[in-house]
Amino acid sequence: MKYLFLLLVLLAISSHLAAQQDTVLQKKAQESPLVKQLKKIATDGAIKSRQEFSEERMANRQRIMLGYARNLNQQAKLLLKKAIDTNYLNQFLRDTKNSLEIVKDGIWINPGSNQTQRNLTVSAAVLTELSARLARQKQLLDAYAAKLTTIKLKIDSLSNDPSVYALPSDSAGLIKYVKRMYVTAKEMAPVDSALEKATASLEELQLRTDLMAYELRSAQGDIDIYSSRLSAQTFNQEFPYLWTPPSKSRPFAEILAFSIAKESMMLRFYVENHLLSLLLLFALIFCSWYFLRSLKRQLQQESLLNQDYNEQLVVRYPLLSAILIVISIFQFIFPSPPFIFNTVLWLVSALCLWFIFYQHISPYWQRFWTVIVLLFMLASAENFILQASRPERYLMLALAVGGSIYAAFILTTVHRIELREKKIKYAIIFLLILQVSAILFNLFGRFNISKTLLISGYIGVVTAIVFLWVIRLINQGLTLAFKAYKQPSAQLFYVNFERVGENTPWPLYLVFVLGWITLVARNFYSFKRFSVPVIDFLTSDRTIGSYSFSIMGLLVFILILFCSFVLSRLVSYFATEPDSFHQSGEKPKKPLGSWLLIVRIFIITIGLFFAFAAAGIPLDKFAIVLGALGVGVGLGLQGLVNNLISGLIISFERPVNVGDIIEINGKIATMKSIGFRSSIVTSSDGPNVIIPNGELLSNQLINYSMSRNVKKCSLMVGVAYDSDLENVRNQLKQILQDDERILHFPAPDAFFKEFGDNAVEIEVIYWVRNIKEYFALRSDLISRITTAFKAEGIVIPFAQQEIFVKNLPADNRGK
Repeated sequence: MKYLFLLLVLLAISSHLAAQQDTVLQKKAQESPLVKQLKKIATDGAIKSRQEFSEERMANRQRIMLGYARNLNQQAKLLLKKAIDTNYLNQFLRDTKNSLEIVKDGIWINPGSNQTQRNLTVSAAVLTELSARLARQKQLLDAYAAKLTTIKLKIDSLSNDPSVYALPSDSAGLIKYVKRMYVTAKEMAPVDSALEKATASLEELQLRTDLMAYELRSAQGDIDIYSSRLSAQTFNQEFPYLWTPPSKSRPFAEILAFSIAKESMMLRFYVENHLLSLLLLFALIFCSWYFLRSLKRQLQQESLLNQDYNEQLVVRYPLLSAILIVISIFQFIFPSPPFIFNTVLWLVSALCLWFIFYQHISPYWQRFWTVIVLLFMLASAENFILQASRPERYLMLALAVGGSIYAAFILTTVHRIELREKKIKYAIIFLLILQVSAILFNLFGRFNISKTLLISGYIGVVTAIVFLWVIRLINQGLTLAFKAYKQPSAQLFYVNFERVGENTPWPLYLVFVLGWITLVARNFYSFKRFSVPVIDFLTSDRTIGSYSFSIMGLLVFILILFCSFVLSRLVSYFATEPDSFHQSGEKPKKPLGSWLLIVRIFIITIGLFFAFAAAGIPLDKFAIVLGALGVGVGLGLQGLVNNLISGLIISFERPVNVGDIIEINGKIATMKSIGFRSSIVTSSDGPNVIIPNGELLSNQLINYSMSRNVKKCSLMVGVAYDSDLENVRNQLKQILQDDERILHFPAPDAFFKEFGDNAVEIEVIYWVRNIKEYFALRSDLISRITTAFKAEGIVIPFAQQEIFVKNLPADNRGK
């Protein structure tokens, strides 16, 4: 800046001299040494100024670069602190390698003379789970490695910045810059070294992870080939005839050891992946147990419980019945469960049914169920063996022969008349057919189909009997609840069993039938060949314009919406006030009441979100729906929106509740339900009246239930003029005080109102406890008053006229 000021002064002097001299002198002056010196000073000042500006700009850039470097250094430190646990990853890879070695046993290691479908199925499931877990770890590893690589590249790129190598011209600035660079380099050196080590370690882990993923994919591909080949040769001979010596043999203990290892590994994986579903199952069991226990107590209080539990077996052991019913119905919420997991559920159900049966059915059929459950347990244990061997084939033969002989014996016995469920005989016939077929296939070396038929027969008979009795127990529970809970019970979440009915809903029958077919068919390996193409057809993506969808997504969307609307209707339906306006007795207040509308809106809203999310539809599509609604309101939906908003106001402000007794348009009615657009009231005349919510909110509404259903009533009584009025008043007050339906506070009373044409008129004023008893109480009061007055000789006059005939004098008669 000092050079610029000096230049301005010199230019001012030069201008002053030029103005005083002529053109010649001016030309000579320009060539003088003074002018040249001035020009040199100006040129040097400009150069110096540009240099200083450039150095200042470079210094600013260096300061920004050093700050950026320190920021990257902090980010790298934080990232290194959140480093992936390489010890865990190394252990995970070792465990995966060991699991893969277990899977290979019986397939690539000691394969035997042929593969078995059970071994291939379990091994494929284990490999799928191992691949999924490895993929999750690989995803985390790759994401962390990408972050490390990115920040390392940013740090390395700092050395390529030209500002790093631009040194200040003055020595003081140079010393300061060198010191700053030294401090920054010293801070970043350890981090840079740590980044180098972490990157190298992660690269090694990534290579090992990729290699393990390749091995798993390769093994899965081989198993798919083996399974397809084996499924195509289902009825071909796979092993020698049973009476022929085997060509290869392996110690049965080794087969059993690796079978247990694979099955336990599969069970552990599946349980870990479905903990939430298991928690849901336990929660449903608890709710069912609570309901059945409450039902049993209610039956005991009302002396409706039979000592022998005849047709009341469902409440004999509430916990066992809850476990049996919930497992039987909700086992289908578990997707593609392994055989060992299903076996545990079926065995628990069978044992629960055994204890419920105990000393209730005849000893003969109790022994039958015991034998069937034992045979099922043995067949299931045999199905856990994953590699074929001669001892296993003999065990299969023994189980098939024992089951077929026992089934034939049961079918020919005369004890069939003792069966509580007659359809069980069809399950026994099914068992006999499959076991005979299993014997034949086993004898002629068709091992896989024989094993499938063997286990399918026992699964079919056990699940069929369990399902039949579950339906029977559900029917018993609904019937007992219908008898015990005549009104919605607060203890049971205000479910109105008068609405539910006494029989199992037909969709539940359909669930059991389709479920039983699926459980049996799933044991046949050809079932997968038919189900996979169907699943692929349903799940494959299709495109319309820029939107992609799948048929399964659309079905799920429709199903979730349907279920949410049905659930919304059920909540409203089961908690609705029954048509019992004239029912006596005060009804317990239902706290749900008008909040049912909010509950229904919440259910439908959640259903919409789940439906959109499950179908993969972007949630921003809601904007289109809202826009359409806005246009609809502008085009004439004001009335509909008014009713909808009025329904919400009723739900939040609660001027009226479901079950309240109201008076609207001069008529008394009971609030039956509050809907989205309209509400339903049951008139005292009997019919249901549908009232738009807007009308209900805008009209004058009298709510008796807000004042505990009490009502002030009056009755006019007339007595003859010669009656003892104090005695009349005392008689009336005594009659009012003796009736329990009349409140004692405010106290009832009788008042002399006026002198009528025929009687002294008395107004009887009283408060009825429940408005539902108004008509019956008024009728009873009239009857009692009449009877009491007759006994006391009090006359109740009625309107009459007296005619007086006046006799005229005789002399006037002829005139």
